[in-house]
Amino acid sequence: MTQSEHTQETDNGKRKKDIIITDADAIVLQKKLRVGRLLTLGCYAGLLLLFTALNLFRETGNIKLWMVQIIPLLVFIPALRNETHRSYSWLCFVALMYFLVIVPLLMTRWLWSDWLITVLVTVLFIASMMTSRWLQYWNYYLSTKHSHSPAVDDSNQ
Repeated sequence: MTQSEHTQETDNGKRKKDIIITDADAIVLQKKLRVGRLLTLGCYAGLLLLFTALNLFRETGNIKLWMVQIIPLLVFIPALRNETHRSYSWLCFVALMYFLVIVPLLMTRWLWSDWLITVLVTVLFIASMMTSRWLQYWNYYLSTKHSHSPAVDDSNQ
């Protein structure tokens, strides 16, 4: 995305950069945001389904382990429905927790499920991080678009 930046002096002498997002940039940003949301939700659902399948439908599965694996993810269901950039940022931190646990297991066991969890967690982290940033830009674009648009009188209609 190519945003223009204008530099202004503030009262205390520090420079402040204003980001200007054009309508053409907003179209690209909206597409990126849609892809980021889909990837985040897809990996999120994939992790929930994989943890469920591995723990409930296997002979070696464990209900307690399943609860420990999915409860940190289930906490984000309301947050992902509200779609704030902070919920995506917090999801990044939780994804790091899963990454810290799965990588040592992957290096010792080499199971296909460990590889799949690693890929899902990695994509979840990157997608939620980028979605958080793009959502911040999108909200900034919407706020500047509404603040600079002329007032429309709808009383005649």
